[in-house]
Amino acid sequence: MPVLAILIALPLLGALIVGLVPKRRQELIYPLAIVVSLMPLVVAGYILWNFAVGDASFQFAENVTFSTTIGFGWRVGVDGISLFMVALTALLFPISIAASRSVTDKIKTYMVLMLILETGVLGVFLALDLLVFFAFFEIVLIPMYLLIAMWGSENRVYASMKFVLFTAFGSAFLLASIIALGIITGDSVGALASFDFRDMLGVEFTRTTETFLFFGFAIAFAIKVPLFPFHTWLPDAHTEAPTAGSVILAGVLLKMGTYGLLRFNLSLFPEATVEFGFWLALLGVIGIIYGAALAIVQPDLKRLIAYSSVSHMGFIVLGIFALTSQAM
Repeated sequence: MPVLAILIALPLLGALIVGLVPKRRQELIYPLAIVVSLMPLVVAGYILWNFAVGDASFQFAENVTFSTTIGFGWRVGVDGISLFMVALTALLFPISIAASRSVTDKIKTYMVLMLILETGVLGVFLALDLLVFFAFFEIVLIPMYLLIAMWGSENRVYASMKFVLFTAFGSAFLLASIIALGIITGDSVGALASFDFRDMLGVEFTRTTETFLFFGFAIAFAIKVPLFPFHTWLPDAHTEAPTAGSVILAGVLLKMGTYGLLRFNLSLFPEATVEFGFWLALLGVIGIIYGAALAIVQPDLKRLIAYSSVSHMGFIVLGIFALTSQAM
């Protein structure tokens, strides 16, 4: 049974169901959105319960090839790195939707966007094909932008545009790096290209190539973390977003960045990680101190949480690039 495909599709199906509620039955939207948001939590619970501890391979893996020429297809799987991020995502979304009772304006659109956002986040944590990963990485951008722009506070337009521009800048580096990596991987497996993460694990690079690819991925993920000095979009987005949006932003969206660093940078570019990891760890330390110092003086609770997020995400980046078993 394609458990992971079902998990990813359920919020999207829920968004369709909520979107079909007629205008005369608006009172059904809020409870219906909660109910459909609980369905992925049930599936995530099943995956968590049946996950084989001690097995380092990708479990519940699904492989459907769309093109053998370019090595592109539906490839998803879950391992110990992604397992609890999937569970956290499935838990936070129904909580956030339940906490959105105060939203009364365009409530149907709001709930549909929240559910589409959940599909995007789950896809990021489960994708093993890097083109599929990039697609989900970008899908997350659209509903979060609209949630901030439509239901945010006074400076919501500025905050949402800043969020989009920063993320799009990082995504340009990410897409270029993924395409280059796919072509290089294709040469090693006898194809025009291959975007299967598992094929990429065995590829050897020249020092220059590995350095460029490492930073292409690292810039995109550092912006998403956000790592100092790419952090400036977060306080505005976090402060102006609706409450549920702030919860999702701090709870799982920022973790997409550290997940990417751990999953791709460390796994695919080990030599570059050793060579340049110190500088990323240093930026993490700066973020820890800088974020904490600014959090102390914030009179606004949401802005305080935003700067404390910069600080605690710095701890995670430091842990990743300290390259010790204790840090991991």
